[in-house]
Amino acid sequence: MEKVYQGDPDLAVEPAYYSGGVPVFEPTMAQFRDFYKYNKAINAYGMKSGIVKVIPPREWQTDLEGMYTDENLSKIVIKNPIVQNMNVTAGYKGVYSCQNVERQRKYNISQWKCLAQQASNMPPAHKKNRRGSSPVKAEIKHDTEPEERVHTRRRSRAKESPIINDVLRGDFNIDASEFTHDRCDELELVYWKSLGYAEPMYGADMLGSLFRDNVESWNVAKLPNLLDLMDEKLPGVNDAYLYAGLWKATFSWHLEDQDLYSINYLHFGAPKQWYLIPQSQNGKFFRLMLEIFNEDYKNCAEFLRHKTFLASPQFLERNGIKCNKIVHKQGEFMITYPYGYHAGFNYGYNLAESVNFALDDWFEFAKKTRKCECIGDSVGINHEQIYCKYKGIPYTTREEIPKAKATKRRASSDNSPDQTSKNSAGVLKKQRVAEKPPKPKPKPADTQCILCPKRLVSRMAPVQKFPATRH
Repeated sequence: MEKVYQGDPDLAVEPAYYSGGVPVFEPTMAQFRDFYKYNKAINAYGMKSGIVKVIPPREWQTDLEGMYTDENLSKIVIKNPIVQNMNVTAGYKGVYSCQNVERQRKYNISQWKCLAQQASNMPPAHKKNRRGSSPVKAEIKHDTEPEERVHTRRRSRAKESPIINDVLRGDFNIDASEFTHDRCDELELVYWKSLGYAEPMYGADMLGSLFRDNVESWNVAKLPNLLDLMDEKLPGVNDAYLYAGLWKATFSWHLEDQDLYSINYLHFGAPKQWYLIPQSQNGKFFRLMLEIFNEDYKNCAEFLRHKTFLASPQFLERNGIKCNKIVHKQGEFMITYPYGYHAGFNYGYNLAESVNFALDDWFEFAKKTRKCECIGDSVGINHEQIYCKYKGIPYTTREEIPKAKATKRRASSDNSPDQTSKNSAGVLKKQRVAEKPPKPKPKPADTQCILCPKRLVSRMAPVQKFPATRH
């Protein structure tokens, strides 16, 4: 299997340009055809920035013709979308916690589009179209220099493909041409100013795919990667999810389950706004969020995997943390990387498709990853079994260990209340073994002053170190 999943040392790829600190790639069809090899070629850039954008070649877009038929779209069922209550965090301007409440009903894609046209789910009109309005002031800072922004806009205009426009023309879609660079800047400002007063709705985590089988390359539903070596399909991990967005629908700061890679393809509709923390800022970001949400951390050390906590780029910058950002438009891919915290929101009605994947570089992260233990359906993957399959070497489960070795192992581990067992599907399970004697009661912790702002110094959580090759 190792020969199947490998890179091409002769494939030299560089970003076409950068936008908001994010590398943007425009591969040729020859480069784009092999998903695994191309991602190996761009991996170093993504590991540094936390995310990349990939704009597919026009030849690939021809494979999408006939994909958005009434028959195919009718399969989309947006069941029990979540209503997001964004709660302002006291004492921290630009910091929120999100409470998701399911709305108990179903929508098809036509009903979802009608919902998007209700006043509460529509972005405000462009200021220049309002009577007596003054020009929009540029209040949002950008990481890019003016020259780069102009260069980016020129490339964006040049990439308006007639093929993708024809494919996406239909009653199922909206006119996304209004979402220019300046318009997105304006709406981004509105989003952060009014987020605490909104209750956006999001059709998230819907099992399914819009890709047809004839799409051989970069078909999100069947990407060639190391998760193919799992014996079981896990929703959202190696089985694609659909996401139906509306204005302000938000995905809060998080890492992927098991620190996997992820890919997100925006099928049609309004753009998404993405925010990213570079790997070099990972630890600093975690410590800041831990200080703000310390009670949540006490309940779960992996609290940032809950997709509940949000902090604005301006707040992060005030605290010395760099935040990259980029707008994701229809017909484009975004790829996130291990240890790359990301968050964002939707500019309006849209439909996206996403799934996790793994390159062989992931194994170093998999050894150190920790899962959330407070959520019953949090994902655990047996990376050791996947590694053995990848290397073509035997994998022995604990049940298959010879009795002599097992007896020796038990003798050295009788004091452990739990041991991890791994099923053939590569999914972690827990099983009980001999109980250990009760521990002596710990001494009560020293009482700390609740008014002291520096109470966390001695209790900081250790931050995962990056492999030396990742910097």
